[in-house]
Amino acid sequence: MLKRIIEPVARTRLMLPMVIAVALLGVMITETTYQGAMNTLDGGIALTDARIKSAALLQSLSDHELATHLYVQTGGPTEAEHQVATGQTVRRIQQQAFDQVRSLDAAGTVSLVEVQAHIDAQLARFDLWRKLTADGLRDEALRQSVGYPSMHGREDLRKAFDAVLERTAAIQQTARVSLYDALMRNRLAIHVLMVLTVLATALFVRSLRDVDREKAEQTARLAALVDERTASLRELAGHLVTAREDERARLARELHDEMGGILTAMKLEFARLRRITPMPEGAGPRMAAINDRLNEGIALKRRIVENLRPSSLDQLGLATAIELLCNDVSANLGVPVHTQLEPLKVAADVELTIYRLVQESLTNISKYAECHEVSVTLRRLDAARVEVVIHDDGRGFDAHAVKAGRHGLLGMRFRVESHAGSLSIRSAPDAGTVVMAVLPAAQETKAADMVASA
Repeated sequence: MLKRIIEPVARTRLMLPMVIAVALLGVMITETTYQGAMNTLDGGIALTDARIKSAALLQSLSDHELATHLYVQTGGPTEAEHQVATGQTVRRIQQQAFDQVRSLDAAGTVSLVEVQAHIDAQLARFDLWRKLTADGLRDEALRQSVGYPSMHGREDLRKAFDAVLERTAAIQQTARVSLYDALMRNRLAIHVLMVLTVLATALFVRSLRDVDREKAEQTARLAALVDERTASLRELAGHLVTAREDERARLARELHDEMGGILTAMKLEFARLRRITPMPEGAGPRMAAINDRLNEGIALKRRIVENLRPSSLDQLGLATAIELLCNDVSANLGVPVHTQLEPLKVAADVELTIYRLVQESLTNISKYAECHEVSVTLRRLDAARVEVVIHDDGRGFDAHAVKAGRHGLLGMRFRVESHAGSLSIRSAPDAGTVVMAVLPAAQETKAADMVASA
């Protein structure tokens, strides 16, 4: 029941203000109890000091009485001085004791009038005995000092003191009870605060665990969704790459079959035309120029077909096709292109991706690198992976600040990742560029299978 009541509150914005309020309440209770206990304890100590002062007052009265008796019996000047000094001591201690009792008993429950009267009476007797002795009436002074009034005065003084001490003892007992009550309240307050703290901590920890669990579940769902979207994007990228290559292959076939057939037929018809005689004057040079343009058109068709779908890749294999590509680039750039190419057997789509990667890298080198030499390496890492590395010693670039319009690098990455491979590009200004890709050796991609099945 308590848990169902507290837990919804603990999950609201009021939780922190409530915790702060409870903490402040605990501080207030503890501080109030502490102040009360300290005041009670100080009062109890002061009462004890007052009782000690009262006992000291009685002792000083006894000393004064003894000094008076000694002076009455001897009559010496030293004893007279001592008697006067003890009397002054009695007055001083009396003043201190009465001041303490009055400061502690603000309500006036302890009456000092009777005690004051008895002390004054006793001091008056002692002064009378001293005066009689000083006047030479020692016998009268001795008779009065051992008489009934003297003994009766001492007894009345003790009774008055006992009454005062009993009343101060009652006040001290009340203070003691108050101190015990304050300590008990402090104890209960601390226990309640401890229970509330443990309960609040447990709820807070549980709330944190719930939040952590929800975050973990959301993170897991997001990670699964990201993986799913990544896989979908990889499949889509592979599908787009494969579709583009298929379209290039279709265009290459049509250009080769249709346009190639047309150009070949034109070549044959032109050869027949040249055998017709007699030729008009000046037709020879014109026909030679037309034949040259026709040959250029056939060569252009071949270059377009090779760019759309390299025939050397299908006819000669990956290593030879890359070697021919590197030779062409070296001839066009006028810089050496070193090759280390292992003859590898990989899947057809991976083979085409490797070729396109080398082709795109060499195109970028031709446009931007301004290098002195290039190296291309193709090798098998293990039974399941192959590696291709293209390195140039050109001016390089900041690989972390590639502009959004540079779709070549992005396209290479999509191509490689569509085969579950990895592509890394290391470059820095005036430090050249290294393009390295690792791809599966003989694994057809899902995108290729999807396109093939379509």
